[in-house]
Amino acid sequence: MNKIKSIKKEDLQSFLIENFVAILLIIFVIFMIFYRRSFSSWFNITNIINDCSMYGITALAMTVSVICGEVDLSVSSVYAWATCLFCILCDHMSVFPAFLITMLTALVWGTINGLLVSRLRMPAFVATLGSMYFIKGLAYFITKEQPVNTSNEALKAIGEINIGGITIVPLVFIIVLVFLYWFMKYTVAGRAIYSTGGNYEVARLSGINVKFYKMLVFIIVSTGAALSGIMYCTRVYSGAATYGSDLTIWAVAATVIGGTSMSGGAGGVHRTVIGVLLMGILFNALTLLGVDGSMQRFIRGAVMIVVILFDAVLRMQRSNKK
Repeated sequence: MNKIKSIKKEDLQSFLIENFVAILLIIFVIFMIFYRRSFSSWFNITNIINDCSMYGITALAMTVSVICGEVDLSVSSVYAWATCLFCILCDHMSVFPAFLITMLTALVWGTINGLLVSRLRMPAFVATLGSMYFIKGLAYFITKEQPVNTSNEALKAIGEINIGGITIVPLVFIIVLVFLYWFMKYTVAGRAIYSTGGNYEVARLSGINVKFYKMLVFIIVSTGAALSGIMYCTRVYSGAATYGSDLTIWAVAATVIGGTSMSGGAGGVHRTVIGVLLMGILFNALTLLGVDGSMQRFIRGAVMIVVILFDAVLRMQRSNKK
């Protein structure tokens, strides 16, 4: 009987730890519903969905990178670059060619990062930190350090697509989610990324082209960040080198909150949806509560420290069980 009670207690503890984020989200939502009636209004709910879907696209792509054991610090700069280039191009051509060219440049940035890490064996932190400043500098250069606006009518028509307050951005987020879930779960490449992140040497010795998959994840992250930037343009019709400065910390926090370990080899993009929602709800609530921008930045940093600490504790618990 004591053994059964002990097993049940351990199961309960494991459940609470592994689902801590989901439980926290539910408690926080209930608190905000009663404390601020405007929080549960349909207008605010659609605001949360629209806002968190934009950064959420990058968070889904970042999840793939983290599963492979890498973090791309340059996503904020790629996001800003995409907003600038896309808006400039939209004033000289139609939306679709502008979209393709912008995404192709993101593919180039991702390939460069991937080559630096996989071929030249540079630490991802160093390689992507350098490219972050390089890409940001180019964004400032092409915009002459000024915000750029576009008057493209087709883009404005896309931005005005609205179903009950829901814009096109959440739809794109769902498409990316479904695609990356399928890619990671059902393709050879997806399984290889898990293996590479789980144990690089074992994956290499088993015949997996680990260098290729390391490069591939950086391409996925860069194109995801560019897509987020383009989605932002559908809402504000402008670009600036200063946009998306908090994207990297937001995407990593959402990934880890969702249950993807920073050590690599485990997790999933479907779990990141929880992290995306929590981050969206948290900062929407802070705005409703009247918390100023500087304090919100402080809270972002605190959230990042807490989720990484939580990830470390969870990993230690799992290793002790083994």
